[in-house]
Amino acid sequence: MKSRPPDSRIKEAVKLYKKGDEKSYTLLIEMLSNFIYNYPRVAFGMSVDTCGDFFEYVLTRMKAILNGYRETDVKFITWFTVVLRNRYLNFVRGKKLKNRVEEQGGAVSFDYGYESNQSLHNFIGDGKNYGEFLKFDRLINEIIIDLKEKHRLFFHLYFIETIRPEDISFISIYLDKSFRESLNGISVIRNTMLEKYRLKNKLFQRLNDLYYGILKSQEENNKIEVEKLKKKRNKVLDEYKRVKLTPSYESLSQFLGFPIGTVSTGIMRTKSAVQNFLKERYDEEMPF
Repeated sequence: MKSRPPDSRIKEAVKLYKKGDEKSYTLLIEMLSNFIYNYPRVAFGMSVDTCGDFFEYVLTRMKAILNGYRETDVKFITWFTVVLRNRYLNFVRGKKLKNRVEEQGGAVSFDYGYESNQSLHNFIGDGKNYGEFLKFDRLINEIIIDLKEKHRLFFHLYFIETIRPEDISFISIYLDKSFRESLNGISVIRNTMLEKYRLKNKLFQRLNDLYYGILKSQEENNKIEVEKLKKKRNKVLDEYKRVKLTPSYESLSQFLGFPIGTVSTGIMRTKSAVQNFLKERYDEEMPF
C-alpha cells in the first residue's frame, strides 16, 4: 500500500469531522481511500473486482464507522484495520447471503403455507411489496447495519413482525440451518403467539367499530355520543398498544437451542442497542 499521512493528521481530521466539518470528511476519504480499496487484496489476496465492491460497501458505511471512533494512544490505522477486517467479513457474509437467497428463495415458495393454508405473505413482509412501508423498511436496515450479528439474530426473532425473507436467510446462515428449517422454526414461534394475534385482531375490530360510530355520531351532530365513543376508543387503544406481538423467551430458547438466560440477556442488550440508536439518530423512543 502507498504511504499514508501521519497518524496525528488523520486523527485531527476525524476530530474536525465529528464537530461537523464536512470538508474534513472529504479529506479523510482522500487519505484513507487507497488503504480501503487495497485491503481485500493485501489481506486476503482478492481480485480488483472484489476490491472495488468492498470499497463501495465501506463508503456507504464510512460516516457510521467514523462516528464510532474514540481517540486513544493507539494509531488510528491500527483501529481502522480491525474495523475493516470485521466489515470485510460482513461483506463476504452478505454476498453469501445474497447468493443463498437467489439459490434457495426460488426453491422454497413463499406460499409455503401454515395449517390454515394462508400465504406466507400474510406473515412475512416482502421488501418488494412494502409500498407505504418502505420508510419502515429503511429504518429496519439502518438499525441492523451496525448491530452485532448475535444482536441482529435476537432483533429479527424477538421483533418478529418486522421479519423479511432476507432476514430469514441471515438467520439460516448464522444458525447453520436450511432455509426451510428456519421457516418452520419461525412458524412454530408464531403459533405460540396465536392468542396474542386473536386478541390484537379483536381489539382492532373494536377500534374500527368505534371509529365508524364516531363518524356516524358526528354526522348526526350528537356531540355527547361523540365524546362518549372517543373515551371508549382511547381506552381500547391503550389496551391495543399493551398487546405486544413478541414471542416468549421460552419459544425462542427452544428454536435457538440457547438457555433462557442467554436469550433474555441477548434481547435486553439488543433492545438497549436499538434504543440508543433511535435516540441518537432520531431522538425517538422504540416504535415497536
